[in-house]
Amino acid sequence: MLHNDFTAKLIDIEEAEIENIENNEYTITISISLKRKTHVCPDCGAHTDNVHDYRIQKVKDLPIHGKSVILSYRKRRYKCSSCAKSFYEKLHILPKRHRITNRTALYSLILLRERRSIKDIAQTLGVSASSVFRWLRSVSCSAPKVLPRVLSIDEFRGNAGGEKFQCILTDPDKREVFDVLPVRKQEYIYGYLSQFRDKSRTEYVVMDMNSSYLEIAKTYFPGAKIIIDKFHVSRQCTWAFENVRKRVQKGLLAYERKYFKRSRKLLVARMKSLNDEDKAAVERMLSYSSELTNAYLLKEYFYEFMSSGNREEAAERLKWFRLQSRAAEVEEFEKVLGMLRRWEKYILNAFESGYTNGYTEGINNSVKVIKRVGFGYRSFDILRTRILLVHRKDNVSLTHA
Repeated sequence: MLHNDFTAKLIDIEEAEIENIENNEYTITISISLKRKTHVCPDCGAHTDNVHDYRIQKVKDLPIHGKSVILSYRKRRYKCSSCAKSFYEKLHILPKRHRITNRTALYSLILLRERRSIKDIAQTLGVSASSVFRWLRSVSCSAPKVLPRVLSIDEFRGNAGGEKFQCILTDPDKREVFDVLPVRKQEYIYGYLSQFRDKSRTEYVVMDMNSSYLEIAKTYFPGAKIIIDKFHVSRQCTWAFENVRKRVQKGLLAYERKYFKRSRKLLVARMKSLNDEDKAAVERMLSYSSELTNAYLLKEYFYEFMSSGNREEAAERLKWFRLQSRAAEVEEFEKVLGMLRRWEKYILNAFESGYTNGYTEGINNSVKVIKRVGFGYRSFDILRTRILLVHRKDNVSLTHA
């Protein structure tokens, strides 16, 4: 009948004969069988259409209209007339010895690219969480073969595979995760990078102020420009200023300390971003301490340096900041000066290229979400696969038979 043909097309089994459809509140059950035809014996290669027997197999398929779909499959077993070998007919959407269609497994891969929990995906597909985990383990995320032009390196707290921290490599140009490593240890990263031949492809290496990463970059990418992320530089100044505020705050009366604490965001913000009312509030707070005033001015000079438009301008503003810091003699800013002495060359590179670790930090926040919806991952391989499914669109395949 014509409507049976349309139903067969709907479920993408055009060779199926639709025998019955039952539709209740939660489930659609479609009874199907395949048209009888001649088969080739898998043992001797002879042709046969001799039916040995039938069996009913319940197969879970993709949901329709929010309802679970069950294929009640009347499955034929053929028997070879030549060698007496018996074998079942093949249904292209059903792998051997499976009760869930392969397109359900493939669709789970699409859902696993979203930041959703395994339980939620399982409920959407009408299968068990263990089935989704099994498909996730079957995903193969191959290692990249070629290094990117820009390589960003950072770590995150993954608590997977017996290690607290994992290392993440990203490509800020393509805005995708390059790879995820099980540890952040220097020797492991050395071993990982040694497999790549053409290291001259990498022109920029972006990182935070990590001496181990600096050694790695110098060793493996001698021709690349090393860039220290601006955010990690700026927060050194912010921390220094906040430490001055907290020290000054301790000497104030209780109500004054509460006012300072509530208004700390005004002090950290740049003066030029404040309205007149907020500027007046900042001036009142600065009037409590000349040392706090000096620290505030240093903070403003530092932010001015960080907003420079090019390397030359940044170098000039950095000289001015150093000069003012030495004159002010604020103890907390001595650490900032020390940081600048050690990392100045690589900090100034950031003003020349424009690259930052911003994308990588965003990925790290995404990883936190992936961990939270998964209630953590003990297996590093599972965690890596999930991250790459969400943040890398190639070199991903499902090895589900």
